[in-house]
Parts: sequence; structure tokens; C-alpha cells
Amino acid sequence: MLRTTWPTGAPVTLRVDPRPAYEFILSLMAYATPHRVDSYDVGPEWFARVDARVPAGFPEQLRALTHGCEHELCRLFALAHDLEPPASADALIEAVERLEPEKLRLTLLGYYARRTRRRVAPEIILAAASGDGSAQRRLMTDASDGPECERATAAILAATPKALHALVLNVLRGWRASVWDDHLAEAWPVIEREAERLQAASSEMPAERLISQATNGVDVLPAAGIEHVEMYPTWVLRPWTVQWEHESTLILGVPVPPEQLSADPDEPPERLVGVARALGDERRLRILRRLTTGEYSLLELSEHFGIPKTTLLHHLVILRSVGIIGVGAGPNGRYSLRPGMPLELHRLLDAYLPAVSSDRSDSALRAM
Repeated sequence: MLRTTWPTGAPVTLRVDPRPAYEFILSLMAYATPHRVDSYDVGPEWFARVDARVPAGFPEQLRALTHGCEHELCRLFALAHDLEPPASADALIEAVERLEPEKLRLTLLGYYARRTRRRVAPEIILAAASGDGSAQRRLMTDASDGPECERATAAILAATPKALHALVLNVLRGWRASVWDDHLAEAWPVIEREAERLQAASSEMPAERLISQATNGVDVLPAAGIEHVEMYPTWVLRPWTVQWEHESTLILGVPVPPEQLSADPDEPPERLVGVARALGDERRLRILRRLTTGEYSLLELSEHFGIPKTTLLHHLVILRSVGIIGVGAGPNGRYSLRPGMPLELHRLLDAYLPAVSSDRSDSALRAM
């Protein structure tokens, strides 16, 4: 465990703690948000493999629970965090089985989530769960990050606690039985190697620098009351970074970096491929040109380009995932170019492409 002091002056401990239950939740979150497939490194191929494995009716059950919003599943992180090692998927399902239906419903509504409580007072969430129409409207408005989240919240409020409990268990059990073993066999060796690398790096560099590298430049600033940062690598949600607060802990999911995915020297580094892909889009090049003039919020960039925020965020995530840009902490963080990126791209190309000798160059010219 690494101890450090954040810029706020508050002492914070950092530890690396990979848990199968975290990857279990995130893999289900990824499948629940197919509209983001273009921003997930696993790509359409992973979704196609999962489609072939899940039983008939499973996608409909998942949509009935999430409506394409990841927050309902992300709120299960609190349960995963409190599990005893090794914190398996089976242990998570057992924890949900033991949870009283009323408490599970409040969990999915965000009653125990610090992030939701900062937006909506806990008494409003309780009133909404009890059927207060005014409180329900306020919860859906103030805690929502989009229409899909409003639909998910409305569905949770409309369901009885018992029916909701049964739906969640059906989804978790269905995922465990049809997808999880194959996913774990593919992802877990990579996650373990990356966890070992992060653990070793934690003894060689300050916590702030390690977090900046692991998140590809996301500014992580723990809120008041956060005393611990628990970092874990994720394979399925690459290149996204996941932040969730539980009691005094910030649970920080960081993507396994591309260079850790393959040891084949002839295979182009995924980071180089990712950078090239990120730069191969006219809209993203325009965004980069804009960022040469300063730092901008998502709203400011959206208004400048006349692009919906959801569409623009997709492009910004791709640029950030390969380390071209960075973003400040908080929901209104400002985007900026990371210094030295052109030089970094040159180094990536230089490291992969063997140097062409002058003799070969002269021969090629004579042959023309």
C-alpha cells in the first residue's frame, strides 16, 4: 500500500487490488451499452461472441434492467468491494442473493452512492422509492446522465422490490453461466500481469504519477472524505477509466495498456495502432487543432463544433485513451493536449519500424 498526500493536502493511500467481481460487473456493463461499441477496444467481435453465447431472452432482461445506462450495474461495485478475497463472481452473486430486496432497490437507485447523494439528497431518494411522485421526478432529473438513465430509474421505481431482486439475479446468473468462464480465461491472465506491473511501479514513482500514467492522463482528485484509492486493471472496458466512490474509498478501474496485451515482436504495438486510428478521422483532427489554442470543456467544444455532447465525448474518449489529450478532474473537466505527443508518436514509429539503411535507399532511387 502506497501512502501519499494529494494536492489538497489530504493523506491518501493507494493500493492495487484486482478482483474478478469488478471485471464481472464491467463485462456486463459493456454488453449493456452496445451503442458505445465503437469506443470499446474489444470491438464488435467481442459483442458478436457474446451474442452467440447468451441464452434466448437474456438481452431483453438486461435491457429491462439497464435500458442502456451503466449506472445501475456500476452501483454493484460497493458489494464487490466488500467481498472477502478472492472476490469472485460467484461470491458477488451470493451477496446479491442475501441482500434484502428493498436494500437492493435502494442500491440501484443510488441511495448508498456518494456520487448520487451529491446530486440528490438521500431523503429525496427514499421518498422516491416510497412512491412520492415529486421526489421521483426530481431523482430522474437531477441524477440522470441522459434519457437512457431516466428510463432505467423509472423502471426501477415502477418495479416491486421482489421483482427487481429476481430480475437482477436472473441477469447475473445468466451472465455467469453463459459468458463468464470464457471471458475470465481470456482476460484474467492479462489483468494479473498488469496488476503485478502496477504494483511494482507503485514502489518506484509517486502515486499521482502512477495514476496519471495508468489512466492516460485523467486528473483524479479524490473528493472530501476519500482516504483510499483502490486501483484495478480492466480488460473489457478498455480504453475507458472507471471511477466509483464507496464510503472512504475511490475505486479506480484503469485500462490494461495496449503494449501489455501481446508479446509478439512482429505485431504492431496496439498503442501505435490506436494512435494511428485516433488520428485517422477528420473530426478528431479538427478537435486537436482546436485544442492547440487552449483548454476547453465538453460543452464549449460541443458548441464550437455544433456536435452533440454524446457524439463529441466518443471522439474525446478515443483521443484520451491513446494519451493524445488529457482531461481535468470532475464532471466539468477541461480537455487539453498532452505535451510531447508528436515526439511520442515519432518514438512509437521509430521503435517498431527498423531503420532503412542509406544503401537500400540509394538502390531504390537507382531502380526508379
